[in-house]
Amino acid sequence: MARRRKAGTESALGAAWRISRPGLVVVMIFTTCFNLLKFAMPLYLIQALDRVPASRSIETLVMLTAMAVVAICCGMALDVLRRRMLVRWGVWIERRFGPQLVGQALGGHRPVEHSADIIESLGYLETLRAFVSGPLVSWMDVIFVPIFFIAIFLIHPLLGIIGVAALVVLLIIGVLSDSLTRDGRRASGVAHREQTALVQAAGQNRESVGAFSMGAALTERWRRTATARLQEKQQVQDRQIMFKTLRRGVGQFLRIAMIAVGVWLVVIGSLTFGGIFAARIMAGFGFSLANEAISNYRNLRETLTAYQAIRKRLADVDMAQASVPEDVPDAALILDQMSYRHPGERFYLFNRLSLRLAPGEMLVVNGTAGTGKTTLSRLLVGVLSPRDGQIRLGDIELSRLAPEARCDMVGFLPQHTELFSGTIRENIARMGEGDFEDVVAAAKLVGIHDKIIHLPDGYDTQISGDGFGMSGSERKRIALARAFYRRPRIIVLDEPSANLDTASRRLMVTAVADLKSGGASIIVTQSIHGSQIARMADRFLILGGKRSHEVTENTGDDTLRRARDHLRSVT
Repeated sequence: MARRRKAGTESALGAAWRISRPGLVVVMIFTTCFNLLKFAMPLYLIQALDRVPASRSIETLVMLTAMAVVAICCGMALDVLRRRMLVRWGVWIERRFGPQLVGQALGGHRPVEHSADIIESLGYLETLRAFVSGPLVSWMDVIFVPIFFIAIFLIHPLLGIIGVAALVVLLIIGVLSDSLTRDGRRASGVAHREQTALVQAAGQNRESVGAFSMGAALTERWRRTATARLQEKQQVQDRQIMFKTLRRGVGQFLRIAMIAVGVWLVVIGSLTFGGIFAARIMAGFGFSLANEAISNYRNLRETLTAYQAIRKRLADVDMAQASVPEDVPDAALILDQMSYRHPGERFYLFNRLSLRLAPGEMLVVNGTAGTGKTTLSRLLVGVLSPRDGQIRLGDIELSRLAPEARCDMVGFLPQHTELFSGTIRENIARMGEGDFEDVVAAAKLVGIHDKIIHLPDGYDTQISGDGFGMSGSERKRIALARAFYRRPRIIVLDEPSANLDTASRRLMVTAVADLKSGGASIIVTQSIHGSQIARMADRFLILGGKRSHEVTENTGDDTLRRARDHLRSVT
């Protein structure tokens, strides 16, 4: 189903532009005034050098000097104001879109198959903020470059031609600088990322590195990558130095040409000394603005790329969310012709899979390794989206539910236990404050309450991602409590018995039975051999080969035996 923004609503970026427009208009007014005030110095030179000596009026000189000083001070004040406004706008952009990008990357209301990398998203946002707070000023000023050169033409056309010629040479050097260093910068960036990834991987796998004595081999690999990066960086910097020197040289030649030609024009009676210095000052203003903009061209290109990436990633935030009817919690979970294949794969892992699970029913999913049990669990909780077909709760597509609604309706235990830095209460309450009674109820349901109250600060005990020294079984029960928190409508458990001792496994089975009787639809992926969970199941889904086989209506040991035989046949 195509998802569109509701009529009459605006995108997140559209709203930000609308809010920012008045401030940007003020910044542009300040920029215009700031650049126009730069003409105070050329006008001062013309008057002071050409008129004052002839009139010998000290009062005129004092007034002209005072007016020039006031103009310069006003220009400095306007420059400070506009730059501070842009800095605040950049901070506002990061504050406004940072939470949205992080929320979308962590699984917004329309999760994607490849969750946006949070660090990359925030890197794009940082690029945008840094450009707004700094180089944007140079691109706003560059609009006034033609005005300065037009003014030079008004003083004398020949001086204007010299200024335009220098500007053309500057543009050519800027284009060559960018094109001749682009590949080197890209190669250096790739090598730097490979080098960083190698160090991070070695740090995360210290035990393997030490046990297999891989330190020397990894160091040598790091050295080769670092050497390649340094060579590319050296080449890029050599070229950048050369082009930067050329740009500086063009500016010096412009000043010499302006003075030489200007003096010649004075000698032949076509120009005054005030005109020479005025033209020289305006050429310097125009050239420096163009040079600064060209120096920031790479920042502009990277910012445009970052803006497009942010715009694309915020598109999911702008999508319309489905309204939730009151009867949705009592509706069946439906897989309607659902198909899915991993990106880059030719064959579908699931092809037109259809299933209906009513409230209070349990489905056990089983199959050999690599047949898609974990992938199916991720599809059922919205971490992945089907390629074709739908996963619905009644008439509402699960991925269109608002995050808050889906959080209340779905509980999930991933295959690998995941705890977060925070309190035990926050971990059970899905990193929110949560109602304390609901947190305790979930902990009691999985039998971890007695362990928690004996910790230093009870439910307020701070734990880290490694579980505060807890055993694997205790960590698993906290994760189970999080899945059962507030008794969600749909519960998906991926290998819930793994790492649980016998007592904990019995508590888990009891909790599942309690939730099932309370109307929850439960999907469990695990072995059906000798499993108490399998005996509670209402139906089985056996995955194998390129097809999915469903065995329905569990009527006892005979059905369980047929399911086992079926699993052996597809294996």
